[in-house]
Amino acid sequence: MNKHHADNSIAPADASQSESHKNRREEFNALTAEIVDLFYTQTYSPDSIQTASGVCKAFSDILLRHWELCCIVIYLRDDDGRLHESAIHTDEHLDELKARSIGMLLAAAVEQDKREVQIWINGKKESTDEDPALHRALKEAKLYACLAVPIYARGELVGALATITRYPDRLRAALHGVRFIAAPIVIAIGNARRATAMREQHQRIEHLLEELQERTHALEEANRELQRVAYYRSLFLARMSHELRTPLTSILGFTEILLDQEKLTDTQHRFCEKIQGSGQQLQTSLDQLVDLSRLEAGHTELFVHEFSLREALRESCAAVMRLAQKQQVKIDCAPANDLPPIVSDEGKLRQVLYNFFAFAISRSPEGERVTVRAGNLAAQGDAAPRFQITIEDKGEPLEDMTSLFEPIDLDAPSEHAMSMNELGLVIARRLIDALGGRVSLESTAASGLKVLIELPSTPPEIKNT
Repeated sequence: MNKHHADNSIAPADASQSESHKNRREEFNALTAEIVDLFYTQTYSPDSIQTASGVCKAFSDILLRHWELCCIVIYLRDDDGRLHESAIHTDEHLDELKARSIGMLLAAAVEQDKREVQIWINGKKESTDEDPALHRALKEAKLYACLAVPIYARGELVGALATITRYPDRLRAALHGVRFIAAPIVIAIGNARRATAMREQHQRIEHLLEELQERTHALEEANRELQRVAYYRSLFLARMSHELRTPLTSILGFTEILLDQEKLTDTQHRFCEKIQGSGQQLQTSLDQLVDLSRLEAGHTELFVHEFSLREALRESCAAVMRLAQKQQVKIDCAPANDLPPIVSDEGKLRQVLYNFFAFAISRSPEGERVTVRAGNLAAQGDAAPRFQITIEDKGEPLEDMTSLFEPIDLDAPSEHAMSMNELGLVIARRLIDALGGRVSLESTAASGLKVLIELPSTPPEIKNT
């Protein structure tokens, strides 16, 4: 009987405790379901919860629905490393200014102690922090309980969840739920911030794409305009060349006839030579301008065949011999004897050599010499064999070698305007590029300039066919 009586006395307490655990489990299941639903909404409808304050409001609404707490304040760590208010929800009958003041004290206490803070007034004390300022603020606001739960991420304090109420029993019932919901707040805020960053990045990319399309359109318009200008410039140069060549041919022809006459006096002969020299210089200038215009327009055609590089060098040196004698400069041309044949455009290569030889002669003082050498370069890997032509003079050192191959600026003449020899170098550089070669300049230790021209034994487009 006593045993039976004892069992009957214990049964009601066990039943009450079991019912309490069941209610709490159902409450936590419902809370978990709402948090999962919030995460789902945030993932698949990011526009609905875009900011940290929006996340805080959503979680505050969950807490208010479950326990009808008077005030919920969420604090997050800002860039300055301090906790700042991110969202607040208060009962309509509660003074929000007083609630904010209490919340700030709670956040400061959490930040200082790095632990949970509880204050209970006129009730059973589960855990009490003796903070006179908090006690005084609660009594003045006629509030009787408050709780601040720290929020950690990777071991660092990143926020705090504070609840304030005039009903201690409600807060006591919500203790586990408030602690449970603190961590998901950080996750949701991180998701919102990442979504915002991705959205801003997407907007920046779209803006950059719009700018790129606008600039592409502008470049296309500019390219069409450049093509139109290049076409009319080439047309102008072609017509100008034709119009000038006809009378120039007559002038040079009659000058040649006069020079062949034996009855000319010395003065007349000298004048005819002046006319002939000026006419030939004008003819060379016209040829160079037309060549440069064609090169810039991309109208370069190669007529390749196999020929002797050694003979081409010797004949090019012979072609400038008269110019060298006039300048009292010697030409020392000694290409290697074992130079194999080269496959290239012989006419354009001769034009390149003539322009560089003439430039070296024009730079050289009287009595000096221009040295021309040529030899084989060792092939590297599967590359075709290459030749190197070296042209060295004893002229004054150049201040800026990099500008030597820049096109002449006819719109900005100066006292340092480019001569026709230098214009010939611009053309020669373009022709070397067309032949698949390269050119470099070296300044010698004392004085002078060394030009290094490298040419493939076979142009690239010919080797691949």
